[in-house]
Amino acid sequence: MIKEINLSYTRPQLDIFFDWPEGVRFKGVQKGRRFGATKGAANAFIEWALEGISPLLWGDTIAGNIDRYFERYFLPELKANQIDFHWNSQSKQLKIGKCFIDFRSSDRPENWEGFGYKIIFLNEAGIILKDKYLYTNAVLPMLIDFPDSRLIAAGVPKGKICKDGSEHPFYSICKKKDDPAYLIHQYSSYDNPLLAEDDIKDLEKEIQAMNPSMVAQEIYGEFIDSDAENPFAFAYDAKKHEHVLVQFDPKKQLIISIDFNINPFSVIFAQIYNIAGTDCCYIFDEMAIKNGSIPEMVDRIKLKYGKYLSGCFLTGDSMGKNRNIQERDNASNYEQLRRGLGLSQTQLKLPHNPTHDNSRADVNYVLTHFPEIKINPNTCPGLCRDLKVVQCDVFGGIVKRNRNDTSQLADFCDCFRALINTFLRPWIDRDMKKR
Repeated sequence: MIKEINLSYTRPQLDIFFDWPEGVRFKGVQKGRRFGATKGAANAFIEWALEGISPLLWGDTIAGNIDRYFERYFLPELKANQIDFHWNSQSKQLKIGKCFIDFRSSDRPENWEGFGYKIIFLNEAGIILKDKYLYTNAVLPMLIDFPDSRLIAAGVPKGKICKDGSEHPFYSICKKKDDPAYLIHQYSSYDNPLLAEDDIKDLEKEIQAMNPSMVAQEIYGEFIDSDAENPFAFAYDAKKHEHVLVQFDPKKQLIISIDFNINPFSVIFAQIYNIAGTDCCYIFDEMAIKNGSIPEMVDRIKLKYGKYLSGCFLTGDSMGKNRNIQERDNASNYEQLRRGLGLSQTQLKLPHNPTHDNSRADVNYVLTHFPEIKINPNTCPGLCRDLKVVQCDVFGGIVKRNRNDTSQLADFCDCFRALINTFLRPWIDRDMKKR
């Protein structure tokens, strides 16, 4: 006797996961944000497993997302429908009856095993398919074992071209609209009937305000001619935001923004002031201390800016108050810096940290709308690099898993985030009310 289950789908979700015309083995799904493909895929995987379709593979961006998806999308439906299952968080495998669902993440390519699968779903394909080797050497061979195997690659497009100048595999898939083995779907964020249209309009306005060129991609699921990445500072433009003449003005207040990290311990130096009615933010210097030495950082700051510390402000990651970096005593990191630099308590400005996604919105709003924000690329190469290459996951969190990967070294970016959160957040609020 087949047990009755209750799994609901939107019309587009049914088309994506259950409409397979004869001869179609590959599906490309271009979508806008919050369209609902992930939820539809979770329900479909449960249903396929109950029907005896196995093995199944779910490919995603990072391992942490897999755990979140299981908890948010799979677990509630499994419990509500009283479905027997076994979830192995370590191996990232879900077993329903005799059927297996393997989960793999592109941040751990060594874990992509060479088994064959009946159905492969690639979530956030615009991000994970930038790894062409993973696609051609792992995903495609996994479709060989079964003559009826299928691939669904779904995600917000992330450009037509990869960093190395070659064509993005997700774009290559979605180009094949005339190939009978391929079926291509395109949906906007408005195609999710479970979302209020006004909420999508607000999201579209937010993206429009930060980076107008991204609306077609992020809301309407269109491929645009841009880098196939998910940059944290997507509004950063070297031509607009970098200038070699940016330098320290001894007559203006000095701002020091710290990121506590064992290796390196990073800091940027900035000044924010008004010139003839124009708000200006200039970032003119940076330092990185290996092995997280606070005494060394104190010595280097005093050597270069000791004359100007009496009126400066110090900000940074407020969590720095709770972490240890080679402390000589039991004082907090900031207290050590304050004492070493001879600052008063009022010179420390440490508001609560914003979430990564809120900080991302603030950073890109400032980069888009602040009247004059410039960084000296010669004296701040680390910050310029971070703002170009630091990436986000699908939840807006900064990817920092692998410190051997330049794009995951976000130390100077974190200094920049703290600078904006502490000193430009009020400006953002005022400016948004005017628009």
